[in-house]
Amino acid sequence: MIDKVLAMPDKVLYTAEVISTGDGRNGHVLSTDHRLDLDLSVPPELDGPGGQGTNPEQLFAAGYAACFHSALRGLAEAAHQRCPYSRATRGNISVELRAL
Repeated sequence: MIDKVLAMPDKVLYTAEVISTGDGRNGHVLSTDHRLDLDLSVPPELDGPGGQGTNPEQLFAAGYAACFHSALRGLAEAAHQRCPYSRATRGNISVELRAL
């Protein structure tokens, strides 16, 4: 017998709760805080009927993009602090960092 040990974080930072109703991927999702309230529909590319709703793949991509974008903004600030050109001109010219 093999025992599995699941590593749990020392501190939970955030917990999200979402309820799925209806017909699964052609249903509806609602977060308990009501900030997420969306209809779902399977796209034709996945042999679904299509429709106006989003899908789990788009929701995953949105979360990934937002997370990665936040990381890039922090990488941009770190790069600005390390870059020799930024260091040489610091205090001499105005620089605005923007991640679009």
